[in-house]
Amino acid sequence: MKTRITFLVIAAILLASCGKNEPKEQMLPRAIDASFAAQCDKVFDDVRTFTTNELHTLIVVKDGKVIYERYEPGHEPDVLHIMWSASKTFTSTAVGFAVQDGLLSVDDKVVRFFNDDELPEERSPWLEQLTVKNLLTMSSGFTPVHAGIPEFGKDYNWAATELHQPMYFEPGTRFHYDSFDSYLLSVIVSRVTGQRLDEYLDGKLFKPLGITGWTWETSPQNYSSGGWGLYLKPESMAKMGQFMLQKGSWNGSQLLNPEWIEEATYPHIMQYAGTSPTPEQLEAYAKDDKKSGYGYQLWICPGGGYRLDGAHGQYCYVYPDKQLVVACFAETANTALLRKSITDNIIAAF
Repeated sequence: MKTRITFLVIAAILLASCGKNEPKEQMLPRAIDASFAAQCDKVFDDVRTFTTNELHTLIVVKDGKVIYERYEPGHEPDVLHIMWSASKTFTSTAVGFAVQDGLLSVDDKVVRFFNDDELPEERSPWLEQLTVKNLLTMSSGFTPVHAGIPEFGKDYNWAATELHQPMYFEPGTRFHYDSFDSYLLSVIVSRVTGQRLDEYLDGKLFKPLGITGWTWETSPQNYSSGGWGLYLKPESMAKMGQFMLQKGSWNGSQLLNPEWIEEATYPHIMQYAGTSPTPEQLEAYAKDDKKSGYGYQLWICPGGGYRLDGAHGQYCYVYPDKQLVVACFAETANTALLRKSITDNIIAAF
């Protein structure tokens, strides 16, 4: 709850609308399956087990066509919704486009993208060896910090503050979720492309996919926040999942190299890296969707899938072997229940 409040505070201070006055969102083809509706409706019933929990929208895409969609009042198809940390996968996709454009490599050292005023005067060996890939896989080693503390107020340089944090493990050896790893990626993309990350993605991804009306919060230094702050329509989330399922292809054009999608959706690090789990724990972890691996700013799921994952229930599941995408927006404190219900009622059905 504390993290949620701090993000809301900084959002209110720093929200910078980048929305485009463009045509109505381009829609995926429909093939609504009425016989499947009751199965999907169960997810809404499960989430409402607690009266304060809400499932706002749910879209199921099978074989490239929407077979189920439901929007609760106030969350109609044209209404933007906060993505929270599901924004991170869009940030890593921007990195993929920059790699494809020959502007950077995941093996590049992070310090090369920042100037002396932003870096500590005395750099530790761990900071010197930190790579873009370590940021992508949440294995940077920085001591965690959070938006909302004084150092990340509107008068501070977010990147410099993060880069001055002590490092408490060697990069790449452990997993530790830090949204400011994502923010550093946003700054890096902006510096190598000459465009703010969201503007770069607009030309590379949003416009080709017909994603319109989006907004993305910015830092005091006018960089997209990267790890949070993106607002999209429900259809946009589903289209992002379908784009990834199609390995970067859209309407017959290969927008992003399929090799990047494969690399991004590979479990590069396990959430228990650096520990010594027992065989029994490993068996349990293989079934735990919070312990089954992390790719490039996305979570690996048991059974061959992966998901974009944002706080309070902003999810987009992608199962390539099933040709299945499930996207939802919610406001729930019991996100584990929502994920289990989607898995049991929708993913398991295929």
